[in-house]
Amino acid sequence: NFEIMSRPISALCYLLLLSLRVGLVSAFVSSPRKNFATKAILHARTPTENELYWLEEFKAPSGDIVNPYKVLRIPREANKKQIKVAYRSLSKKLHPDATRFSKVLPRNCNDLDEVRDEWERVKLSYEILCDPRARHRYNRHDALAHPGEAVGRATLNLFGKGLLGLGSG
Repeated sequence: NFEIMSRPISALCYLLLLSLRVGLVSAFVSSPRKNFATKAILHARTPTENELYWLEEFKAPSGDIVNPYKVLRIPREANKKQIKVAYRSLSKKLHPDATRFSKVLPRNCNDLDEVRDEWERVKLSYEILCDPRARHRYNRHDALAHPGEAVGRATLNLFGKGLLGLGSG
């Protein structure tokens, strides 16, 4: 019985720590004499890119960290078919062979080097999202890098699925 109860409690503790990190529960701490640790937790700043060492493996050759969902313009819940369609449509626009002799450059690129960098981001994004292990690793590391966004997504998913399943039982 203890083993069954420890999982929900540990998940609840983890969400509570994340919400403290983000500062979502600062209204509940009403003591006028807060200690230094509470202030540090409640007023923690978001990490800079130099501090995001856990996302180092997801860097493009240009040096910036790739968000594959934004690069491919797909939702986080996208399946393999949606990923492939998005990759192919961007490949047709950004592939170096297709843009080499073109007079109009795709997206907001000013020269062929920017097109090549954008192509590398698209290619890396596709590689991350097609491999289930790499995708899971990216999602986990992204949640650690941006806990506020992760808690927001989890809350929206929880409420959205709860409302959708409200009349179905």
